[in-house]
Amino acid sequence: MAGCFIVRRIMDTQITDLDKDPVAPQSSIVDQVPIIDIAEFLVDSNSAAARDAIEKIATASSSWGFFQVINHGISTAQIEDVWKQTHALFALPDEEKLNIVRNKENPWGFYNNELTKNQRDKKEVFDFTRAGVDPIYGQSNRWPANQDAFKATMEDYFDACTSLSLKLLEAFCIGLDLPAEFMHRDFAANHTGFMRLNYYPIKDPLANLAIEHQAIADLGIHHHTDAGALTVLLQDEVSGLQVYKDGLWYDIPTVQGAMVINTGDMMQVWSNDIYKAAIHRVLAMDSRERYSIPFFFNPAADCRVSPLPSVVNKQNPSHYHAIEWGSFRGKRSDGDFADYGTEVQISQFRK
Repeated sequence: MAGCFIVRRIMDTQITDLDKDPVAPQSSIVDQVPIIDIAEFLVDSNSAAARDAIEKIATASSSWGFFQVINHGISTAQIEDVWKQTHALFALPDEEKLNIVRNKENPWGFYNNELTKNQRDKKEVFDFTRAGVDPIYGQSNRWPANQDAFKATMEDYFDACTSLSLKLLEAFCIGLDLPAEFMHRDFAANHTGFMRLNYYPIKDPLANLAIEHQAIADLGIHHHTDAGALTVLLQDEVSGLQVYKDGLWYDIPTVQGAMVINTGDMMQVWSNDIYKAAIHRVLAMDSRERYSIPFFFNPAADCRVSPLPSVVNKQNPSHYHAIEWGSFRGKRSDGDFADYGTEVQISQFRK
């Protein structure tokens, strides 16, 4: 299946004013970023409907790096509970949220001063990962005090997103002419994925405060690619997510009951540029607040990421040197916390 795609050498953009590029008409993306029914794929990856879904996933990943999935196996009731707990967290008094604020050593917890490409974002976030001490930072999750229901809800949803991500990973592998479970060894028992709760307020949370990085936050999240393999995003009904392609920004429409999926840097490397790590951003909210919940599915801390065997040959050699995922991820999260210079990018590993 991989042979039907044109391999594209997609360079990481270094354009500093990318966020100033124009926005495309809303209607121009509707039929191009597909909404894919994966119900049959979750049951039997060899069925005709499953093969159709896999083809659509591969095509979307090679062209846009974005698609949406429905009938994904996560219940409406569970999603409603997740939204309820997310709203409650960000409604807590500031002093309670700041009791679990992240720092350079520990990226888990609450933060309201995050940078993307050294530019401050207009948002609040809460990050958590698997239980126990994580293998990249040697740190544990920070949970809000006396919020047992919140913790239980989020851990259950984390597990649900992990299961969905493993199935999507199988679709990516099949699309590259590999066995479905070819990459399970780098994820199934030892992945370093994490969940983020995003709150995009109307009012800047740091307005009028004398604090480091108090530059104007003109976007909810500035343009970037996700560092890992793939992202499973739950977004509410308020629009704001945009993907960049060919000099234009395109709105990703909100679809009730759907999960937005995008490919990340490591998937671009594994696929030798067949799958695209999509550049995307979120607009700042000026009239209505917005919430979203991305699950970043990342490989094991000791994983060495390089193009997979099915996408490399004499005519198309490897485009990348091997990337030590734990080091790459650590440097990327340092750049989110504060300005430590140029953010690490996969372009630095190109041959």
